[in-house]
Amino acid sequence: MDSKKDNLSIPEIAHKRLMGTATADEMASYNKWYASFEDSELELTYGDERANAQLGAKLYAKLMVRIEEDQPKKLSFASYRKWAAAAAAILLITVGGYWAYEGNILDKLTGGYLAQHQPIVPGKSTATLRLANGQLIPLKESEDGLVIEAEHLAYTDGTDIAFPEDQVVKTQEMVLSTPRGGTYQVMLPDGSKVWLNAESSITLPADFASASDRRVRLIGEAYFEISKAEKRVAGVNKRRRFTVEVGNQSVEVLGTHFNINSYNASVGFKTTLLEGSVKVIAGKQQKIIQPGQQAFATGQNIIAKPVDIEEVMAWKNNNFQFANAKIADIMEEIARWYNVEIVYRGEVTQEGFGGAISRNKPIIEVLASLEETGAVHFKIEGRRVIVMP
Repeated sequence: MDSKKDNLSIPEIAHKRLMGTATADEMASYNKWYASFEDSELELTYGDERANAQLGAKLYAKLMVRIEEDQPKKLSFASYRKWAAAAAAILLITVGGYWAYEGNILDKLTGGYLAQHQPIVPGKSTATLRLANGQLIPLKESEDGLVIEAEHLAYTDGTDIAFPEDQVVKTQEMVLSTPRGGTYQVMLPDGSKVWLNAESSITLPADFASASDRRVRLIGEAYFEISKAEKRVAGVNKRRRFTVEVGNQSVEVLGTHFNINSYNASVGFKTTLLEGSVKVIAGKQQKIIQPGQQAFATGQNIIAKPVDIEEVMAWKNNNFQFANAKIADIMEEIARWYNVEIVYRGEVTQEGFGGAISRNKPIIEVLASLEETGAVHFKIEGRRVIVMP
């Protein structure tokens, strides 16, 4: 197959095509190559990393040019899921040995295209810990989570976290925060475990380990596994209540497993119970819910109903999972996880979407799954995802 025209490689022509500067001859050469690209060409050449890197770059250029072309009606992410998976796999395999080949072979092969159009990848384990004096401690992405003890900070594998010598862990407030595209887990001094979803934070007060009642503040979404704890008061063992504050509302528990979603806290927050029992408090309203129920609490009212626990907990299991969900709600989750901006063009479909897909997938595969319904289409421009009828 001829991959040259006027001394330009196919990826270089593809780049010019995207920029609108390709000549008629270059377009003809590109279209001929594009139409003749066979499945057999997706195969790796074992032992030839340079050839594989070239193939990966060509696949990537082809895929990304098709995604970002100026004719959105012809766009079909679903048709290109095969190309996305192949390109991602080849790039992953070859990038280690040949990313730096001759000053970055992939960037050279694509005529600078990759430098300008980086793939949108899934979120990862990342967070920061803010101390009472404002100091920020970036937490390692290679670690699973954080362990906060009375006077000690460590990762879950036991590795110590550097801590200012003039500070004492147990006497200060701490805030654990995840950015867009980040999750993290933390074990509290009482043994309770918390998993933070993207763009969320939990605040631990200075007296958490010693106070009669354990209190934390939540912004965003988190899953809690609360351990039972006691404090000896006047010679009597007293159970220490655990309270999660969400704005001016709260959830009270003793020992239980539950999830709180407060991303839209101005409207209300959702508490979903997996095990035990919790009391949801909103203004003068209080309601105790049972396992399998979800309470939606506003400032004036609390409504409890049965829910699909698997769907609610999909994020913790690293999945997207929806049942008759509106596209706006789905795109809100996608925006948080992939750290992208969502823009709507045209009338937004009111159709309900259902299904499940791993959050480890590149964004293009998630969008492809949605496109298969035929009710919605997408275009990617940098870190902006355009939603179209």
